[in-house]
Amino acid sequence: MTVETPLEHLHAIELPTPFPVGPVTLYLADAAGEPLTLLDTGPCTPETRAALETALAALGHRIGDLERIVVTHAHVDHFGLAADLVDVSGAQVWTHPWNNATLGDYDADRERRVVFYRELMRQAAVPAQILATVGRATRGMHHYARAVAVSGALEEGDMLRLAGRDWQVLHTPGHAAGLICLYSPSSRTLLSSDHLLADISSNPLVEPPPPGQVERPRSLALYRASLRRVAALDVERALPSHGPVIHDVPGLVAERLAFHERRMVRVLDVLRDGARTTWAVTNALFPDRTPLDTFLAVSEVIGHLDLLEMEGWIKGEMVDGVVHWR
Repeated sequence: MTVETPLEHLHAIELPTPFPVGPVTLYLADAAGEPLTLLDTGPCTPETRAALETALAALGHRIGDLERIVVTHAHVDHFGLAADLVDVSGAQVWTHPWNNATLGDYDADRERRVVFYRELMRQAAVPAQILATVGRATRGMHHYARAVAVSGALEEGDMLRLAGRDWQVLHTPGHAAGLICLYSPSSRTLLSSDHLLADISSNPLVEPPPPGQVERPRSLALYRASLRRVAALDVERALPSHGPVIHDVPGLVAERLAFHERRMVRVLDVLRDGARTTWAVTNALFPDRTPLDTFLAVSEVIGHLDLLEMEGWIKGEMVDGVVHWR
């Protein structure tokens, strides 16, 4: 389904996904004299591809016409179909360099992440049987993407010509370490990807260290900083990858920051009541979960524990391979 944006030559395309988040919104830029550009692709499913073909046809284009694909971050609902589109069109793929490992060798990156998350969950004291269930749920995600070669880098401070306008590339880590937003000062428009969504708070997922780094990023701390950064911009509208247009970016950012402050207080209360492991905190905060929700819940709790430790409220100590908090 195509939806017109307030900007000429920038078209919103809503595609189905098999994930709980629901449809994903892509953006097609088709100004004359510029490469026909698709911002994100949706996951690799027959339904998503068919819907994209229909939407492009309604705009007078085919997959083979695509010349450039911009990937905002390395989650399968945003890049999964890229390899299929490149096979047909020969389009170049541009993204932040931190996404190259995932896009360029998807299978190897998945295995690296499986090892990382298995150890992270063990340190969180997640029981072995739960670990196995979570592993099966997350491993199934590999069906939704294929590796694709990256042609160009989009880094902090770069400018990108898109839909007849110049867009600033903003590296906004948090929800994903390599996530970028695009900001057009002339139209006061932010293409916010998953960094800022109107109806749900983006989960700042715990991730392995980015290329060239040893320590894992403190995702929630980075996310808060990235939120404050976009709130300071002169933005009339933010066009996200899920859900409706956002018209009050500072107000929404204030809501998100307040939510995380409240959650930090709640986590601290649980620890004061006697919880000592990440798993114990997770069970107190999220007692009813699906297997995939268990991973997301543990990731979210780790983010708030990170913040509390960074601010000096708590301290973690490794005991027999498990982190104990005090």
